[in-house]
Amino acid sequence: MVNVLACFVRVFPYDPAIDTPLGHRNLVIIFCLTWGFHIAYAAYALNSWRLAKKGASLEKHE
Repeated sequence: MVNVLACFVRVFPYDPAIDTPLGHRNLVIIFCLTWGFHIAYAAYALNSWRLAKKGASLEKHE
């Protein structure tokens, strides 16, 4: 558990000279939401592409 936390801290470093605790927390939330949106869109695009490819191959056989 400590190694996961240490990795998380390296990804989102906290610098007290320029960050406030609340501002840093909001930055982490924004990064997580942005990555989540990108991953969800990539999964949707790949699934759509796979279904379109599957539909095209079914039309060839008819």
